Amino acid sequence: MENAQLTTEELLQKINGNPQWEHAYLRLSQEWQNKFLNFCAGTSMLPLTYDPFFKKIFDPEAHPERLSRLLSLILGKELTVRQVLPNESTRIIEEGSLLIMDIVAEMEDGSIADIEIQKIPYQFPGERAACYSSDLLMRQYIRVKHNKGKVFSYHDIKKVYTVIILEKSTKIFNAFPSTYIHRSRQRFDSGLSMELLQEYTFIALDRFQQIKQNKVEGELDAWMHLLSSNNREVQLQIAGQYPHIKDIYEEVTEFRQDIGGVLFMFSDALRILDRNTVQLMIDEMTDELNDLRDEANEWISKNNQLANENNKLENKNSILENENSILENENSILETKNNELRNELEKRENRIHELERLLGIS
Repeated sequence: MENAQLTTEELLQKINGNPQWEHAYLRLSQEWQNKFLNFCAGTSMLPLTYDPFFKKIFDPEAHPERLSRLLSLILGKELTVRQVLPNESTRIIEEGSLLIMDIVAEMEDGSIADIEIQKIPYQFPGERAACYSSDLLMRQYIRVKHNKGKVFSYHDIKKVYTVIILEKSTKIFNAFPSTYIHRSRQRFDSGLSMELLQEYTFIALDRFQQIKQNKVEGELDAWMHLLSSNNREVQLQIAGQYPHIKDIYEEVTEFRQDIGGVLFMFSDALRILDRNTVQLMIDEMTDELNDLRDEANEWISKNNQLANENNKLENKNSILENENSILENENSILETKNNELRNELEKRENRIHELERLLGIS
Protein backbone atom coordinates (compact mmCIF):
# COMPACT_ATOMS: atom_id res chain seq x y z
CA MET A 1 0.00 0.00 0.00
CA GLU A 2 2.86 2.38 -0.74
CA ASN A 3 2.24 5.61 -2.59
CA ALA A 4 3.05 5.81 -6.26
CA GLN A 5 6.36 7.52 -7.02
CA LEU A 6 5.01 9.93 -9.63
CA THR A 7 4.16 13.45 -8.51
CA THR A 8 1.25 15.43 -9.94
CA GLU A 9 3.64 17.35 -12.18
CA GLU A 10 5.17 14.14 -13.51
CA LEU A 11 1.72 12.70 -14.16
CA LEU A 12 0.69 15.79 -16.12
CA GLN A 13 3.88 15.62 -18.18
CA LYS A 14 3.17 12.01 -19.14
CA ILE A 15 -0.46 12.88 -20.00
CA ASN A 16 0.53 15.88 -22.11
CA GLY A 17 3.00 13.67 -23.99
CA ASN A 18 0.26 11.29 -25.14
CA PRO A 19 -2.46 12.84 -27.38
CA GLN A 20 -5.07 10.18 -26.49
CA TRP A 21 -4.43 10.56 -22.78
CA GLU A 22 -4.47 14.34 -23.03
CA HIS A 23 -7.78 14.31 -24.90
CA ALA A 24 -9.35 11.99 -22.31
CA TYR A 25 -7.95 14.04 -19.43
CA LEU A 26 -9.23 17.35 -20.80
CA ARG A 27 -12.70 15.88 -21.20
CA LEU A 28 -12.86 15.30 -17.44
CA SER A 29 -14.37 17.97 -15.23
CA GLN A 30 -12.04 19.78 -12.83
CA GLU A 31 -13.38 17.68 -9.95
CA TRP A 32 -12.69 14.44 -11.79
CA GLN A 33 -9.27 15.59 -12.95
CA ASN A 34 -8.42 16.08 -9.28
CA LYS A 35 -9.85 12.65 -8.40
CA PHE A 36 -7.73 11.05 -11.09
CA LEU A 37 -4.52 12.87 -10.12
CA ASN A 38 -5.02 12.20 -6.40
CA PHE A 39 -5.54 8.50 -7.02
CA CYS A 40 -2.52 8.10 -9.30
CA ALA A 41 -0.38 10.09 -6.85
CA GLY A 42 -1.43 7.72 -4.08
CA THR A 43 -3.28 10.24 -1.92
CA SER A 44 -6.78 8.78 -2.38
CA MET A 45 -8.45 5.43 -2.91
CA LEU A 46 -9.98 4.18 -6.15
CA PRO A 47 -13.72 5.07 -6.11
CA LEU A 48 -14.90 1.45 -6.04
CA THR A 49 -18.58 2.36 -6.00
CA TYR A 50 -18.39 3.36 -9.68
CA ASP A 51 -19.12 0.70 -12.28
CA PRO A 52 -15.75 0.37 -14.10
CA PHE A 53 -13.73 0.22 -10.88
CA PHE A 54 -16.05 -2.15 -9.00
CA LYS A 55 -16.22 -4.57 -11.91
CA LYS A 56 -12.45 -4.53 -12.30
CA ILE A 57 -11.77 -5.26 -8.62
CA PHE A 58 -14.65 -7.72 -8.14
CA ASP A 59 -14.38 -9.46 -11.53
CA PRO A 60 -15.55 -13.06 -10.79
CA GLU A 61 -13.41 -14.51 -13.57
CA ALA A 62 -10.23 -13.04 -12.11
CA HIS A 63 -11.20 -12.95 -8.41
CA PRO A 64 -14.31 -15.08 -7.76
CA GLU A 65 -13.63 -15.15 -4.02
CA ARG A 66 -14.06 -11.38 -3.59
CA LEU A 67 -17.66 -10.98 -4.73
CA SER A 68 -18.51 -14.28 -3.07
CA ARG A 69 -17.17 -13.07 0.27
CA LEU A 70 -18.84 -9.67 0.00
CA LEU A 71 -22.23 -11.18 -0.80
CA SER A 72 -21.88 -13.84 1.89
CA LEU A 73 -21.27 -11.17 4.54
CA ILE A 74 -24.07 -8.91 3.31
CA LEU A 75 -26.65 -11.71 3.06
CA GLY A 76 -25.52 -13.61 6.15
CA LYS A 77 -25.04 -16.95 4.37
CA GLU A 78 -22.20 -18.67 2.53
CA LEU A 79 -22.46 -18.08 -1.21
CA THR A 80 -20.06 -18.78 -4.05
CA VAL A 81 -20.31 -16.81 -7.29
CA ARG A 82 -20.28 -19.02 -10.37
CA GLN A 83 -20.55 -16.38 -13.08
CA VAL A 84 -21.75 -12.90 -13.93
CA LEU A 85 -24.87 -12.99 -16.09
CA PRO A 86 -25.41 -10.64 -19.04
CA ASN A 87 -27.52 -7.70 -17.93
CA GLU A 88 -30.35 -8.34 -20.39
CA SER A 89 -33.07 -7.30 -18.00
CA THR A 90 -36.37 -6.40 -19.57
CA ARG A 91 -36.99 -3.62 -17.08
CA ILE A 92 -37.34 -0.14 -18.48
CA ILE A 93 -34.42 2.09 -17.46
CA GLU A 94 -36.17 5.33 -16.62
CA GLU A 95 -34.96 6.01 -13.11
CA GLY A 96 -33.69 9.38 -11.91
CA SER A 97 -31.39 7.74 -9.44
CA LEU A 98 -27.79 8.02 -10.58
CA LEU A 99 -27.33 4.26 -10.84
CA ILE A 100 -23.53 3.96 -10.95
CA MET A 101 -22.99 0.19 -10.73
CA ASP A 102 -25.14 -2.79 -11.63
CA ILE A 103 -24.03 -6.42 -11.74
CA VAL A 104 -26.06 -9.66 -11.86
CA ALA A 105 -24.33 -12.81 -10.59
CA GLU A 106 -25.32 -16.47 -10.49
CA MET A 107 -24.26 -18.55 -7.47
CA GLU A 108 -23.10 -22.17 -7.39
CA ASP A 109 -26.49 -23.20 -5.96
CA GLY A 110 -28.30 -21.51 -8.89
CA SER A 111 -29.51 -18.51 -6.93
CA ILE A 112 -29.14 -15.04 -8.46
CA ALA A 113 -27.97 -11.78 -6.92
CA ASP A 114 -28.53 -8.32 -8.37
CA ILE A 115 -26.05 -5.87 -6.83
CA GLU A 116 -26.63 -2.18 -7.50
CA ILE A 117 -24.80 0.88 -6.24
CA GLN A 118 -26.66 4.17 -6.47
CA LYS A 119 -25.37 7.71 -6.08
CA ILE A 120 -28.81 9.03 -5.20
CA PRO A 121 -31.62 6.56 -4.45
CA TYR A 122 -34.77 6.00 -6.45
CA GLN A 123 -38.16 7.29 -5.60
CA PHE A 124 -40.33 4.35 -4.50
CA PRO A 125 -37.25 2.17 -3.74
CA GLY A 126 -39.25 -0.77 -2.38
CA GLU A 127 -41.61 -0.95 -5.34
CA ARG A 128 -38.76 -0.72 -7.85
CA ALA A 129 -36.65 -3.35 -6.04
CA ALA A 130 -39.66 -5.69 -6.10
CA CYS A 131 -40.04 -5.17 -9.87
CA TYR A 132 -36.32 -5.82 -10.52
CA SER A 133 -36.42 -8.94 -8.35
CA SER A 134 -39.51 -10.21 -10.16
CA ASP A 135 -37.82 -9.57 -13.50
CA LEU A 136 -34.79 -11.64 -12.46
CA LEU A 137 -37.04 -14.37 -11.12
CA MET A 138 -38.89 -14.60 -14.43
CA ARG A 139 -35.62 -14.64 -16.37
CA GLN A 140 -34.47 -17.58 -14.26
CA TYR A 141 -37.82 -19.35 -14.65
CA ILE A 142 -37.77 -19.04 -18.45
CA ARG A 143 -34.14 -20.18 -18.70
CA VAL A 144 -34.48 -23.13 -16.31
CA LYS A 145 -37.78 -24.31 -17.80
CA HIS A 146 -36.26 -24.16 -21.28
CA ASN A 147 -33.21 -26.15 -20.17
CA LYS A 148 -35.14 -28.73 -18.12
CA GLY A 149 -37.97 -29.28 -20.57
CA LYS A 150 -40.47 -31.91 -19.44
CA VAL A 151 -38.56 -32.68 -16.23
CA PHE A 152 -38.86 -29.08 -15.05
CA SER A 153 -39.98 -28.58 -11.45
CA TYR A 154 -40.59 -25.38 -9.52
CA HIS A 155 -38.10 -26.79 -7.02
CA ASP A 156 -35.47 -25.98 -9.67
CA ILE A 157 -36.09 -22.25 -9.21
CA LYS A 158 -33.65 -20.74 -6.71
CA LYS A 159 -33.49 -17.61 -4.57
CA VAL A 160 -33.19 -14.12 -6.04
CA TYR A 161 -31.32 -11.59 -3.90
CA THR A 162 -31.61 -7.87 -4.61
CA VAL A 163 -28.85 -5.83 -2.96
CA ILE A 164 -29.08 -2.03 -3.18
CA ILE A 165 -26.04 -0.09 -1.92
CA LEU A 166 -26.72 3.63 -1.51
CA GLU A 167 -23.93 6.19 -1.41
CA LYS A 168 -26.46 8.77 -0.25
CA SER A 169 -29.64 7.65 1.46
CA THR A 170 -32.96 9.51 1.70
CA LYS A 171 -34.97 10.56 4.74
CA ILE A 172 -36.81 7.23 4.87
CA PHE A 173 -33.64 5.78 6.42
CA ASN A 174 -33.47 8.54 9.06
CA ALA A 175 -36.04 6.69 11.14
CA PHE A 176 -33.29 4.15 11.94
CA PRO A 177 -30.31 6.28 13.03
CA SER A 178 -28.34 3.35 14.46
CA THR A 179 -28.82 0.99 11.50
CA TYR A 180 -27.20 1.09 8.07
CA ILE A 181 -28.20 -2.32 6.66
CA HIS A 182 -31.81 -3.44 6.18
CA ARG A 183 -32.59 -7.04 5.19
CA SER A 184 -36.03 -8.26 4.12
CA ARG A 185 -37.19 -11.87 3.99
CA GLN A 186 -40.80 -12.83 3.33
CA ARG A 187 -42.53 -14.50 6.27
CA PHE A 188 -46.08 -15.54 7.16
CA ASP A 189 -47.65 -14.01 10.30
CA SER A 190 -49.09 -17.44 11.21
CA GLY A 191 -45.69 -19.11 11.36
CA LEU A 192 -46.41 -21.15 8.23
CA SER A 193 -43.13 -22.41 6.75
CA MET A 194 -42.97 -22.06 2.97
CA GLU A 195 -40.05 -21.43 0.63
CA LEU A 196 -40.39 -17.97 -0.93
CA LEU A 197 -37.77 -16.89 -3.42
CA GLN A 198 -37.20 -13.15 -3.10
CA GLU A 199 -35.00 -11.35 -0.56
CA TYR A 200 -33.96 -7.69 -0.41
CA THR A 201 -31.10 -5.82 1.26
CA PHE A 202 -30.60 -2.05 1.41
CA ILE A 203 -27.25 -0.65 2.59
CA ALA A 204 -26.82 3.08 3.31
CA LEU A 205 -23.08 3.82 3.10
CA ASP A 206 -23.48 7.40 4.34
CA ARG A 207 -25.36 6.07 7.37
CA PHE A 208 -22.60 3.46 7.86
CA GLN A 209 -19.95 6.19 8.02
CA GLN A 210 -22.03 8.22 10.48
CA ILE A 211 -22.52 5.19 12.74
CA LYS A 212 -19.09 3.57 12.51
CA GLN A 213 -16.93 6.57 11.60
CA ASN A 214 -13.44 5.02 11.69
CA LYS A 215 -14.30 1.95 13.77
CA VAL A 216 -13.99 -1.57 12.37
CA GLU A 217 -16.18 -4.04 14.24
CA GLY A 218 -16.00 -7.18 12.17
CA GLU A 219 -15.37 -8.20 8.57
CA LEU A 220 -18.57 -6.71 7.15
CA ASP A 221 -17.49 -3.32 8.51
CA ALA A 222 -14.13 -3.78 6.79
CA TRP A 223 -15.78 -4.35 3.39
CA MET A 224 -18.09 -1.38 3.90
CA HIS A 225 -15.05 0.80 4.71
CA LEU A 226 -13.38 -0.52 1.56
CA LEU A 227 -16.33 0.83 -0.45
CA SER A 228 -16.83 4.10 1.37
CA SER A 229 -13.76 5.24 3.35
CA ASN A 230 -10.73 7.20 2.19
CA ASN A 231 -9.17 7.24 5.66
CA ARG A 232 -5.56 6.05 5.48
CA GLU A 233 -5.50 4.60 9.01
CA VAL A 234 -8.67 2.61 8.40
CA GLN A 235 -7.26 1.28 5.13
CA LEU A 236 -4.10 0.09 6.85
CA GLN A 237 -6.12 -1.51 9.66
CA ILE A 238 -8.46 -3.53 7.46
CA ALA A 239 -5.66 -4.50 5.06
CA GLY A 240 -3.72 -5.88 8.02
CA GLN A 241 -6.69 -7.87 9.32
CA TYR A 242 -8.29 -9.32 6.18
CA PRO A 243 -6.22 -10.98 3.40
CA HIS A 244 -8.83 -10.46 0.66
CA ILE A 245 -8.86 -6.73 1.33
CA LYS A 246 -5.06 -6.58 1.51
CA ASP A 247 -4.94 -8.18 -1.95
CA ILE A 248 -7.36 -5.55 -3.25
CA TYR A 249 -5.27 -2.66 -1.93
CA GLU A 250 -2.12 -4.19 -3.44
CA GLU A 251 -3.89 -4.56 -6.79
CA VAL A 252 -5.09 -0.96 -6.58
CA THR A 253 -1.51 0.18 -5.87
CA GLU A 254 -0.27 -1.65 -8.97
CA PHE A 255 -3.15 -0.25 -10.99
CA ARG A 256 -1.90 3.27 -10.29
CA GLN A 257 1.00 2.59 -12.63
CA ASP A 258 -1.38 2.04 -15.57
CA ILE A 259 -2.00 5.72 -16.18
CA GLY A 260 -3.84 5.26 -19.46
CA GLY A 261 -6.04 2.46 -18.18
CA VAL A 262 -6.97 4.43 -15.06
CA LEU A 263 -7.64 7.56 -17.10
CA PHE A 264 -10.01 5.84 -19.50
CA MET A 265 -11.83 4.16 -16.60
CA PHE A 266 -12.29 7.56 -14.94
CA SER A 267 -13.63 8.88 -18.26
CA ASP A 268 -16.06 5.96 -18.50
CA ALA A 269 -17.22 6.47 -14.90
CA LEU A 270 -17.81 10.17 -15.51
CA ARG A 271 -19.69 9.42 -18.73
CA ILE A 272 -22.07 7.12 -16.85
CA LEU A 273 -22.42 9.70 -14.10
CA ASP A 274 -23.14 12.53 -16.56
CA ARG A 275 -25.70 10.44 -18.44
CA ASN A 276 -27.54 9.61 -15.26
CA THR A 277 -27.23 13.17 -13.98
CA VAL A 278 -29.06 14.37 -17.07
CA GLN A 279 -31.71 11.73 -16.51
CA LEU A 280 -31.97 12.75 -12.87
CA MET A 281 -32.43 16.41 -13.82
CA ILE A 282 -35.12 15.45 -16.33
CA ASP A 283 -36.93 13.33 -13.77
CA GLU A 284 -36.64 16.01 -11.07
CA MET A 285 -38.05 18.60 -13.47
CA THR A 286 -40.82 16.17 -14.41
CA ASP A 287 -41.59 15.60 -10.73
CA GLU A 288 -41.61 19.36 -10.12
CA LEU A 289 -43.93 19.87 -13.09
CA ASN A 290 -46.25 17.13 -11.81
CA ASP A 291 -46.23 18.72 -8.36
CA LEU A 292 -47.10 22.11 -9.86
CA ARG A 293 -49.89 20.51 -11.88
CA ASP A 294 -51.21 18.83 -8.76
CA GLU A 295 -51.11 22.14 -6.89
CA ALA A 296 -52.83 23.90 -9.79
CA ASN A 297 -55.52 21.21 -9.92
CA GLU A 298 -55.99 21.54 -6.18
CA TRP A 299 -56.41 25.31 -6.47
CA ILE A 300 -58.79 24.86 -9.40
CA SER A 301 -60.82 22.40 -7.32
CA LYS A 302 -60.89 24.82 -4.38
CA ASN A 303 -61.83 27.68 -6.70
CA ASN A 304 -64.66 25.61 -8.18
CA GLN A 305 -65.91 24.78 -4.69
CA LEU A 306 -65.83 28.47 -3.76
CA ALA A 307 -67.61 29.33 -7.01
CA ASN A 308 -70.29 26.73 -6.26
CA GLU A 309 -70.73 28.07 -2.74
CA ASN A 310 -70.89 31.62 -4.12
CA ASN A 311 -73.56 30.55 -6.62
CA LYS A 312 -75.54 28.98 -3.79
CA LEU A 313 -75.29 32.21 -1.79
CA GLU A 314 -76.32 34.25 -4.82
CA ASN A 315 -79.31 31.96 -5.33
CA LYS A 316 -80.22 32.36 -1.66
CA ASN A 317 -79.84 36.13 -1.98
CA SER A 318 -82.00 36.11 -5.09
CA ILE A 319 -84.67 34.11 -3.25
CA LEU A 320 -84.43 36.46 -0.29
CA GLU A 321 -84.67 39.46 -2.59
CA ASN A 322 -87.78 37.98 -4.23
CA GLU A 323 -89.28 37.23 -0.86
CA ASN A 324 -88.40 40.74 0.30
CA SER A 325 -90.02 42.19 -2.84
CA ILE A 326 -93.16 40.17 -2.16
CA LEU A 327 -93.17 41.37 1.43
CA GLU A 328 -92.73 44.95 0.28
CA ASN A 329 -95.66 44.55 -2.14
CA GLU A 330 -97.78 43.04 0.59
CA ASN A 331 -96.82 45.85 2.96
CA SER A 332 -97.71 48.38 0.28
CA ILE A 333 -101.12 46.72 -0.23
CA LEU A 334 -101.69 46.58 3.52
CA GLU A 335 -100.69 50.23 3.87
CA THR A 336 -103.06 51.19 1.05
CA LYS A 337 -105.89 49.24 2.66
CA ASN A 338 -105.01 50.79 6.01
CA ASN A 339 -105.17 54.26 4.46
CA GLU A 340 -108.51 53.44 2.87
CA LEU A 341 -109.84 52.24 6.22
CA ARG A 342 -108.60 55.43 7.89
CA ASN A 343 -110.27 57.55 5.24
CA GLU A 344 -113.50 55.58 5.60
CA LEU A 345 -113.32 55.89 9.37
CA GLU A 346 -112.71 59.61 9.09
CA LYS A 347 -115.74 59.96 6.79
CA ARG A 348 -117.92 58.05 9.23
CA GLU A 349 -116.71 60.16 12.12
CA ASN A 350 -117.46 63.33 10.16
CA ARG A 351 -120.99 62.01 9.36
CA ILE A 352 -121.57 61.23 13.01
CA HIS A 353 -120.53 64.75 13.99
CA GLU A 354 -122.83 66.18 11.33
CA LEU A 355 -125.83 64.12 12.53
CA GLU A 356 -125.15 65.05 16.12
CA ARG A 357 -125.11 68.71 15.14
CA LEU A 358 -128.41 68.42 13.24
CA LEU A 359 -130.04 66.60 16.15
CA GLY A 360 -128.78 69.14 18.57
CA ILE A 361 -126.58 66.68 20.29
CA SER A 362 -123.43 68.28 21.41
